[in-house]
Amino acid sequence: MASIAGDSTTAGGHMRQRSRYACAPCRQRKRKCDGKYPCSTCTGYGYDCQYNGVRGGQDNNAASSSSNYHSPPSPQGTKRKSPAADLDEPPTPTNFAPKTRPHASLLRRGFGEEVVLLKEDRPSTNGFLVPCKGRFIGRHSAVAFPQWVGTNLQSACPPRVHSFAYNTGVRRELSYSVTFKLDKYVTWAEVHDSINVYENVIHPVFGFIDIEYLRRRSHYHWHGKPQGPNFEAQISGIVALASLFSQVLCENRELRVVQHAKDVLDDPAIARFPTLDTMSAWILRTIYSRSTSRPGITWQYSCTMMHLCENIGASRQPETSSSQTADAEKRTAATTVHEDRDFRARLAIVARCLHVFISYEHGRSTVEIGPIPEHSVIHRKGDLTMQLNALINALPPDSRSHHDQLSRRQELCTALSDLLAAPTDHEYLTLIKADLCFCVYRRLRLLDLGLKQDQLEQVIRAGKMALPAARILVLRNHPWWNTVGSVFQYLCVLLAIDNSDSIAAIPEAMETLETITKHLRTHLADEALNTARLLVRAMKEKKRKEFDNLDRIAGITSLATDSLEDNNNNNMAVNEEAMGADQLLQQQQQWSGMIDFTDPMWNWDAFFEPFAEQGLLWTSGSDAVNTIN
Repeated sequence: MASIAGDSTTAGGHMRQRSRYACAPCRQRKRKCDGKYPCSTCTGYGYDCQYNGVRGGQDNNAASSSSNYHSPPSPQGTKRKSPAADLDEPPTPTNFAPKTRPHASLLRRGFGEEVVLLKEDRPSTNGFLVPCKGRFIGRHSAVAFPQWVGTNLQSACPPRVHSFAYNTGVRRELSYSVTFKLDKYVTWAEVHDSINVYENVIHPVFGFIDIEYLRRRSHYHWHGKPQGPNFEAQISGIVALASLFSQVLCENRELRVVQHAKDVLDDPAIARFPTLDTMSAWILRTIYSRSTSRPGITWQYSCTMMHLCENIGASRQPETSSSQTADAEKRTAATTVHEDRDFRARLAIVARCLHVFISYEHGRSTVEIGPIPEHSVIHRKGDLTMQLNALINALPPDSRSHHDQLSRRQELCTALSDLLAAPTDHEYLTLIKADLCFCVYRRLRLLDLGLKQDQLEQVIRAGKMALPAARILVLRNHPWWNTVGSVFQYLCVLLAIDNSDSIAAIPEAMETLETITKHLRTHLADEALNTARLLVRAMKEKKRKEFDNLDRIAGITSLATDSLEDNNNNNMAVNEEAMGADQLLQQQQQWSGMIDFTDPMWNWDAFFEPFAEQGLLWTSGSDAVNTIN
């Protein structure tokens, strides 16, 4: 029993040191306990490690819900590491209340209480964090299964979490092969200046590094206390980004530092044992790649970054401070559990934001690592990381299957409104907001369901807010990748919308792009400007053709209208003439029956006057004779 003091003899005759005291969870499950607070077993399983003061000869199954326990004295070291994981065992509640005993047949066959619990309750998580290795292991993985088997067989020394028989082992693994000396290539003064630049420019929006801790370790590394290759990869990323934003180093030296970070991160020995420093270095590598490289390779880096985040369990919350992890000797003694959780949560948040943004704008799939404990983040003055996180959280995922286009349209429209409502206190975040609005607009267009006027106005408004932000960043010589990209995409969106509001906004957007291009004087900026001008000319030609077509249609319509009016006038004249003749004949008939033409007083001139006006008189020869036809 783990709670009984004393030594035991192994099969080989060697004495195995046991802990004098065991915590309540280890006693209840009959597991080996190292006597620490918290013990490694509880840390690995996620139990609430508690000591209730029960000593060796007392009831080992006793349990107490009180949390006022004192940590026992530290035991002597053991030869084998304690098991740090279990496969399908659900976590134990905080109070260790007596549980229902398993069926007698199961106990007779040598299985513990967890066998029955497995059938009754499945764990909500799909893995566990191994603190001694800094790994996140799936509960159903082949790596964890041997230990689970040994534990459930009540072995005194269950196998450790290890990749037993993963391959045949006919070849040895490659050793660390990087020989470049970063501390000899870059001076301490340059590193100090680089950290200052990074703190002022990049850290406010990507706040995943403890700056003071980084300064201290950098000072150690450049003054005779090496911090290891993982740290060199991390500080190389810091120096490279600082050089990109402030020219601390010349371009050739900057690229050599970037190459060194790549060599370290791609080395097999480093890949076998990643740490939180490795994760930080991969985030920095992804940011640098997004700022200087192509979409495909950047997306691949971001995917590797997310897989590494899952591998080391960066999104998982440790139960104790980092003194239990593989980075124990590197972290300061003042690091608390809350600070360690904040650091890991920030790593996961920044990695996820980068990956989702890169995937969303490039139209690629995303790597999901499960929920991230955002509540563990400690808010700091001037830190805008959570504003970036809020923008990314507003996006509906592309990976979800959408059978109903109307539902998809509704969630995209909601995302557009949420993005505009999200606060942004940094010019870079304003550009990110505009880029995400453009991403949503492109997805709405593909649905082919039409866009409402207010949605188009929202997209145009987001682009207008991005223009002054881009000009400010360029004037500061801060080459964020979207200083050119956001303005160019805005121009494309305006040309695609093609209404009076969007056309009216084109001159300001074009002027901003021209200003940025003149300031940068790079091939990519010139290429973007020339492409934008080409698209504007294409729009002009399209409008000219439409105008010519309308003008030609208007000319044909005018001729047809004139001809129709002439015909109408002629018809009216003919009708009036025919109607006038009929009326005169009717009057003549009426007069012929009423007037006596033999009357000597009859006025013949007045009688023939209406006929003369209607043109009914004709002449014969040279004599003008008035005759009624």
